This record gives sequence, structure tokens and C-alpha cells, in this order.
Amino acid sequence: MTRSDQKNTNTSPPISGDDVLAFLKDNPDFLIKHGHADLLFKPAEDGVVNLGHTITRRAQAALKRTQMIRDSIIEITTANHNTQERVHQLALMICAAQSSDEIITLIANTLPEIMEIKAARLVVADHKPFAEHPLTVAMDIGFLPKLTGGTAFALGAPRGLQGEVFRNILDKTPLSMACIFLPRITADQDHDMVLALAGEDENSFTDGHGTEFLEFIAAMLAVALIARVT
Repeated sequence: MTRSDQKNTNTSPPISGDDVLAFLKDNPDFLIKHGHADLLFKPAEDGVVNLGHTITRRAQAALKRTQMIRDSIIEITTANHNTQERVHQLALMICAAQSSDEIITLIANTLPEIMEIKAARLVVADHKPFAEHPLTVAMDIGFLPKLTGGTAFALGAPRGLQGEVFRNILDKTPLSMACIFLPRITADQDHDMVLALAGEDENSFTDGHGTEFLEFIAAMLAVALIARVT
């Protein structure tokens, strides 16, 4: 093959102005993602390249993205406001409880409605405070750490013993759960407690969810229960 033949083989058809405009029409975001591309478009020697339609499409795309961001911010703000209201309501009810029995009943009967979940229970160790209460779940003391996988909390699809918590409470194992240890309040406290929550669906509790709300409620419940041991 001669050098001339090789040159002809590697030569691509020239790109016309119509090709460029057709590409920009089909890809209105191109100029936004590649801002430097604007430098490619300069006045032709015999006139001006008309990019009015492309610029309009670009502005429309930018406006659509702005609206989507605004809607997302409004949605997040509304969700945060609702969460704050639930936290405030729960905190007031915990503070108003007069006894440990009222707090345990609050966990089982009221907390699920406020949090919009399927069920909630306080899990305690056998032969420890609150183990005989009809609205708690008592387990061997060695099983409690397994509910959270040895950490402070666990969120997601039930694993291992987690599914046993609601075996006698719900007609089927929940699709997602949250288990969080109530923090120890006193140095001489010789028992642990776990707050177990059953989600309405698989997205109620996931590994990606924040835990600030759960940690706050767990801490309030821990203080209230220790202060009201009867």
C-alpha cells in the first residue's frame, strides 16, 4: 500500500455545520457539560453562525434541572420538618410518663404510630428489670448483643435472632428492622436494653439511613426508664 493510499484510507468524511447543529439539537446538555466548547463557535467569515435554537434548548435544560433541585430541596425540608415534629412529640410524651410501665406501653403502643412503623418493643435480658412486663421481649442476656451484630445499632433486613423479636407479635417477619442499644446511664447498671423497631417495608430501615433520631430517642428512653424503675 502506498503512502497516498494509506492517507485516503484513514481520512474520515468532513463534518459539516449542519452535522454540528444536528448533534447539538439532539444533545442540548453538551454545551453545559463542556462549557469550553462554546469557544469552537465563532463568526464565520461570510456571516454569523445562528445558535439561537441551541442556546434556547440549553436554557430550557438548565431551567429543568433548577426546578428538579428546588423540588428536591422542598421535599427534604418537608421530611426534616416532619421528623422534627415526631421527635418533639415523642420527647414530650417520654418526659410526661409517670412510671416505667407507661414508658414501656408508650414504646409498644404509641411509638409505632408516631414513627409510622409496624411495631416496636423493648428487648431486655431474662431475670432483669422489666423482663416480666407483658409488653417487653425477654431474651437470654448473651443474645442481646447479637441483635445489633455486636455494635451500637443495626438497620436493614432482619438477620439471625432479630426476626425472633416480633415472632409472637406480628403475623410475619418484618422486611426491615432497627435494633439499637439503650445507652447505660449509671456506672452500676448491670443490665442492657435494646429498642427493636419493625419497619413497614424493606425501605423503612436501611444501612444508609441516618441514626441521629434513633440515638436521641434511645437515650431519652434509657434515662426515663432508669429514673422510673419501680
